[in-house]
Amino acid sequence: MSCISLDVEGAKDLIKALEKAEKRFPASAEAVLKSEAKNASKDIKKRTGEEAKGHGKKPGTLKKSFRPGKVMKRGSNYTTAVTTTAPHYHLFEEGLELYAHNRKNKKGRGKPGTGQKIGHVEGRKTVARYMAQRSDDSEKIGMRLLDEILKDAGLE
Repeated sequence: MSCISLDVEGAKDLIKALEKAEKRFPASAEAVLKSEAKNASKDIKKRTGEEAKGHGKKPGTLKKSFRPGKVMKRGSNYTTAVTTTAPHYHLFEEGLELYAHNRKNKKGRGKPGTGQKIGHVEGRKTVARYMAQRSDDSEKIGMRLLDEILKDAGLE
């Protein structure tokens, strides 16, 4: 029988660095996700501003409504979102049906069910297209997170 022995110098230092990295992971992940959400909201604002010209009564309100959301932990997963404060955002993104006004009754009120469908406005799908494109960059985001954790642990 043969016996193989392996001597590793500095194993204690490596173990300490890995334990430090494990402790620093939540803070590093939160920092990276916050910066990614901030970048995503900037990009969405820019794209929405270009595509929503002439949309609504006050130009720019849709563009200004995007904000990076909070980082949330669910189990072992960390997530963040880009949120909007615009109540009409779903109409811009998903589209809507156009209806004519209802006919009036003798009292001047609209009769229910008398409005006619006169068209459909297609949704712009600005955010959906952007997020599909952004999902290709998830590997880069993961590598950035790993670099951040290793840098914090002193294992560059």
